[in-house]
Amino acid sequence: MSVVVAIVRFTLGFAAAALTAGAVQALFVAGADGLALARLESLGLLTLLAATQSAVFALPFAALAALVAAWLPIRSRLYFVACGILIALAGFSAQYVSEAGAQTIYNSYALAAYVASGLAAGLMYVLVAVPKNQASGV
Repeated sequence: MSVVVAIVRFTLGFAAAALTAGAVQALFVAGADGLALARLESLGLLTLLAATQSAVFALPFAALAALVAAWLPIRSRLYFVACGILIALAGFSAQYVSEAGAQTIYNSYALAAYVASGLAAGLMYVLVAVPKNQASGV
């Protein structure tokens, strides 16, 4: 029974983290004017598209991080936030390496968007997937 609960927690936490990462990415793209009521539908669609791409890339890394956390009983918020940031940086690096031509993603704004989405996704995973009585600050 414990394994089933852990799998359900991981699935819900991962889905919440992917949606959070997608929302942060969409907000970085939309900027301050993207929050206008008329653009909320397109912002929602952009969030879902970004969340799907984030989830496809991050699933193997997130599963590995969750397995390590289960194997070495790690319940630290810092661990999951650091894993979220590292997965986001890996996505940024993969995007940069796959580019060709003069246009590149390598700039501070894009890097900040990836780091912020990784941080938010890691924190959301902790809030959803790690039991409240087991989560520690460090």
